Amino acid sequence: MVSLLQPFTGYVPATEFARRVVGPPVSTLSPDQREAARLDPLSFRHVVGKGAGTSVEEAQEWVRACNEQGVLRPVGPALLVYRLTHETTSVTGLIGEVSIAAYDSGLIKRHETTISRTELKMARYMRKTRVYGNPVALAYRENDIVSKAIAARVSSEADYSFDAADGSKHHMWKIEGDAAANICQQFRDELYITDGHHRLAAASHVAAKEGRLDPHLPAGLFSSGELHLRSFARCVVDPGINTREIIARIREDHVLEPISQLEIRPTERFEFGVELEGETYRLRIAPRLIPDDVYHSLDVNLLQDLILDPLFGITNPRNDPRLRFIADQPGAEEDQIPCQAWFLPYPASVADVMTVADSGLAMPPKSTLFTPKLPSGLVIRELDKT
Repeated sequence: MVSLLQPFTGYVPATEFARRVVGPPVSTLSPDQREAARLDPLSFRHVVGKGAGTSVEEAQEWVRACNEQGVLRPVGPALLVYRLTHETTSVTGLIGEVSIAAYDSGLIKRHETTISRTELKMARYMRKTRVYGNPVALAYRENDIVSKAIAARVSSEADYSFDAADGSKHHMWKIEGDAAANICQQFRDELYITDGHHRLAAASHVAAKEGRLDPHLPAGLFSSGELHLRSFARCVVDPGINTREIIARIREDHVLEPISQLEIRPTERFEFGVELEGETYRLRIAPRLIPDDVYHSLDVNLLQDLILDPLFGITNPRNDPRLRFIADQPGAEEDQIPCQAWFLPYPASVADVMTVADSGLAMPPKSTLFTPKLPSGLVIRELDKT
């Protein structure tokens, strides 16, 4: 069986410019922050800020100019051991390239469906720019050989290091030649998507449309023990909602009690933070309605099956324009998304997510919010280069 991972070939930002080139994942930025980054000519957001409006020529000219000016440094083929430290927390993994053919065959496993409009938007962007700098993140089961190789490499000084504007610290160590090949051979069974369902689906769509045999996409790989899970809130945008009726119908079967804003985050399974027209509640699902199997008893599925579908008529979360997704807690994006109803599920466990993926099942879109998320511009690859 062919390895799912190969060494990365592309560019990394030079240390002295990395603070400007690299930025947080675009999904974590406010509109003002996105615009500020787009206006900096060295920021990777500058070249991708227009999305599919960026031409191939513009994107490739940015890469060429940054390469000539020493802003970007060619690297590879090499695996990169990557360590991200933020405040007191560090995570360490590998950066390489993963096969889109492996994704299509199911060896790179999905655990949730995508949002159609987002997938198509990303596919248009990839076709137009041909430059990619937003690596997907994948999980693998603990592997002693890989762990020992990483530990041995990080015992020496890093090849690339920089401090980002948000205070996070980034370090990378190159692994080349036979040492890299030996690590790649450890990845023959399966990988699990933790961040990048839409990007991989879009890359698959582009590859099929263009008839490319086996393109690759930059990816960060982390062992399951390095991962942390949070949740996306479900935001229902529907001014016609009758809040009193919704509350009454929820209370027919479940417990819904008022709480303070400080208590909005759920603390255990089958519990949800809720906000309805500015009032906050804790929702507890009726035990008699919780199925016995792992998949149907996941909190995101309970929310979809028992609340969003019967009470709001949201039968297809992939395509319903009334349903939006907000990372983890209310407030950050509320100015842009006026929610009439807001629900925050308790996060699934990494083990449950892997079980779902192994079973070939899919949770609703935006069911998981894994960390780490790799920053934009950390590694950059021209998609036409093989």
